[in-house]
Amino acid sequence: MRASDVKVKSLKGFDPLDRAIGGLLSGTSYIIFGEAAELVMYSYMIRAAADGRVLYINSTDYYSERNIIDQDLIGRLCKTYGLDVKEVLGNIDEVSAHSPERLVKAAEMHSRPGYSLYVIHGLHSFIKDRDSSDMAFSKVMRDAVRSGAPLIAITRGEDEPIITSFMKSSAGYVIRAWTEEGSVGLEVLKPFRLRTSYGWDEMGRLTRSFRQRYEEYLEFLEKEFAPLLRGGSRRAFERLKAVWSSEMASMSSLQAAQVSDAMVMVAIVRLEEEIEELRKELERMKNERMDI
Repeated sequence: MRASDVKVKSLKGFDPLDRAIGGLLSGTSYIIFGEAAELVMYSYMIRAAADGRVLYINSTDYYSERNIIDQDLIGRLCKTYGLDVKEVLGNIDEVSAHSPERLVKAAEMHSRPGYSLYVIHGLHSFIKDRDSSDMAFSKVMRDAVRSGAPLIAITRGEDEPIITSFMKSSAGYVIRAWTEEGSVGLEVLKPFRLRTSYGWDEMGRLTRSFRQRYEEYLEFLEKEFAPLLRGGSRRAFERLKAVWSSEMASMSSLQAAQVSDAMVMVAIVRLEEEIEELRKELERMKNERMDI
């Protein structure tokens, strides 16, 4: 195969990093550390699993510090991207390795060509056994190259990642990711130096205000949904618009994955309020009749 025949694809999934480096390139390995590393990992895993299969190797010392799979975050991210969580999870092959030997075995037995994304969660877990750690990383990295898929390896570390010299020299990218109020920070340490930050919401998307998203969705409802309503349903929709507008602050504070979720919550609360008022009115009328 000639170099000119190789088509380089880019996996998009985490907006700030996509903007900084153009997404994850096929056949390229990414070592990511920092407090937002797992958020980056899950974001790309979900997008990759929407169209293909993902190999997720959970390298974790069972007897000391375990990597906990954040199922709630996975569910919210799936909802954000409009993906079915069951279908996404069904495309992720999970393998756990609780010792250096099992990590190597997992890489040898399960890290085969054909996946759209390869993930090692906990590159630091058995770093004291450098040979085993390097061997597992090398095996997964080679299969990722053969598949034309990216490899994400998550490790610990503050200013510098906890990795071996072999991992540092072999990886295509070394990136630190962290969160701060209203933004996510990124620092590329390899293959070039870059430090930047982007506005974000809790789902890792580039920030747009809740009001902007609400107004866009309301415009969609008015064009595509409301014209199909008739009679009382149409009048109820118009009343709900007034309710939503008056509860903008409460809807925004929910930090819901989708604007529609917040709108439904407010509608349910208002419905419960009106039902309670009707209960009180019926009770009052019942008492008046008993007094006659």
